[in-house]
Amino acid sequence: MIPRTQVEVEEKPTNEVLSNYEQNNNNEFYVKYRGNTYEISKFLKNHPGGSNAFKAYRGLTLDKILDDVPHSKAAYHLFNEFELNNKRAYDDVENLIDWNEPLLGQVGSLANKYWEWVNLPVNRPIRLFKSDLLEILTVTPWYLVPIVWIPISMYFMIYGLMYNVTSPIASSLPLIILAFFWGVLLWTFLEYTLHRKLFHLKPPSQSKILISLHFLIHGLHHKAPFDSRRLLFPPVAAVLLAFVFYNLYKVIFPAAFIDIVASGTMTGYLCYDLIHYYLHHGTPEDKTYLYNLKRYHNYHHFSHHDQGFGISSKLWDYVFGSLIALRQLKRAIIW
Repeated sequence: MIPRTQVEVEEKPTNEVLSNYEQNNNNEFYVKYRGNTYEISKFLKNHPGGSNAFKAYRGLTLDKILDDVPHSKAAYHLFNEFELNNKRAYDDVENLIDWNEPLLGQVGSLANKYWEWVNLPVNRPIRLFKSDLLEILTVTPWYLVPIVWIPISMYFMIYGLMYNVTSPIASSLPLIILAFFWGVLLWTFLEYTLHRKLFHLKPPSQSKILISLHFLIHGLHHKAPFDSRRLLFPPVAAVLLAFVFYNLYKVIFPAAFIDIVASGTMTGYLCYDLIHYYLHHGTPEDKTYLYNLKRYHNYHHFSHHDQGFGISSKLWDYVFGSLIALRQLKRAIIW
């Protein structure tokens, strides 16, 4: 769970010990909170506050550390998934749909309950379609992104240089670099704008189609942020989106710059997708750029859904006033 304040816990475990069975089962990690027992072995590696936050509390109660450090509703919901008994509040939310069936055909019926449901995360995978073929098209392993986009980006760069062989840009390295990095900068703006204005646009509760579309595009990621198969944009959909923006570039930019700028934008997208994956599943070290971004993105997921829309960069959060202020920690998080 991620504290809203990101205060690092320093207290030593001094609370009551669980039963001998719970203590001695090496494959499981039992804790207690407010009289209820939790088995959190599958949660530790995904805990946004780091795997080190609970390690000293095996077999003990968490009442003091969880009550002393404020946590969001989303964080408590995620934690409650691992409660062994008395999961009524958790089940009241998750039983709104049948998790044994594909979700895409169900979420539209949630109506005015959808927005709360989709922003209460779970630690489980999602299946969208009954058809295995359709399901495969929506699942993207991380290595597929560089396999697809590095060659495409290189093609546009080479084509842009060849197209401009007789123009000044071909013999001007500064112009080539400027056009390329202008494309990268444009991607950071597109990343921010799409995330804030489209992906976080609340669908009308009476529209099953728009609710389902929102869930397909981005809602599923907030519902299941640890599902590694659904972190990255499927190549088929990404290529279609790239086609739209490429034709827009034809209208905006001089012909001599179009393909080189497009190459930069695709490179920016490639970096964004891989960074996003790493922020969820990587273990960056303290005082690094990616460590700071991981904390920042965790805030976005678990306590500040309406802020922190930059993923590969905070640049546009600074510009448009949606920056999340991270608290200083007494000691580094270890994921």
